[in-house]
Amino acid sequence: MKATREDVAKMAGVSTATVSNVLNDPGKVKKSTADKVLEAVKALDYRPDMIARSMSTKRSMQLGIVLESLANPFFGDIVRGFENAANEKNYFVNICTGFNKLDEYFDNFITRRVDGVFVAAIPYKFNVDKIYNLVQKGIKIVVSGNVCADFRKVSSIEMNYIGAMREIMEYLYKLGHKRIAYISGLGKNLAYDLRIKGYLDMVEKLQLPCGEELLIEGKYPYSTGMEDGYQYARQLIDSGKEFTAVICVNDLVALGAMKAFKECGIRIPEDVSVIGFDGIEFGKYWEPELTTMSMNKVEFGEKAFEMLYSNMIKGGTSYHEYDMELIVRNSTSQCRR
Repeated sequence: MKATREDVAKMAGVSTATVSNVLNDPGKVKKSTADKVLEAVKALDYRPDMIARSMSTKRSMQLGIVLESLANPFFGDIVRGFENAANEKNYFVNICTGFNKLDEYFDNFITRRVDGVFVAAIPYKFNVDKIYNLVQKGIKIVVSGNVCADFRKVSSIEMNYIGAMREIMEYLYKLGHKRIAYISGLGKNLAYDLRIKGYLDMVEKLQLPCGEELLIEGKYPYSTGMEDGYQYARQLIDSGKEFTAVICVNDLVALGAMKAFKECGIRIPEDVSVIGFDGIEFGKYWEPELTTMSMNKVEFGEKAFEMLYSNMIKGGTSYHEYDMELIVRNSTSQCRR
């Protein structure tokens, strides 16, 4: 026989209202009481009727997280942090990835009555108006990726790419590098890629003999995986332009680029220094180990949920920016040319 909320209350020695409070938001109930309720839930294998609960509380206890792909471990770690934090508050997380279907996900969020959505996809892959439509329907939103959105309506959590690129460029400059290439894989006219802006700003500030001529753009649909990094590096090599250091839009692109350099007899770091972004685990086990601009991705996901939860419970929007940390490994060294 299926256990009821009343059965849980009786076993835990609390009211049914307390059981509901624990299941909806355990943080609002004294820990010892919450523990008793959760023990009873486990012992009785109690499964609350989520549809009935959503009708009474006006909350579905479902969230969405939108990504363009899980192929990059960077996003996997962010999802893990977000999902773990959400699960602690009894939210179910719908993880949505897609290439050309992101707008459809936003429409489905309305029909599924999710309470909130974390959008961590590249902005050109969806219509920002779709986000506003969700907000109008009462669905709270946190975005990441420098989305050109109205931050009075949505919250935003971003990485400090301008500061990160400034630190990378200054680091390479101190090592004697002046002809520094940037493999973006994105378009320089896409305003949300602040890494390009940071790179070009530092080229001007340091008065370097590079810039646009050593900026490798991508083409729509702007893929940035290892194979792309390999092809972009071959493009850079085939251009015949001189360079002594290469910064890549992410670590996957950097790893692909390193393979291309090696195949062409370009030694790393003796002939060219290589730096990536994101700090994924693969970089530590490459040869040579990859220097990268890193961040705590799990913590980033947890913070994204915290902001979304606050928006859902208290209302209002917020903004948070994460600084990144330069992890120096064996793929960079003093310029020898």
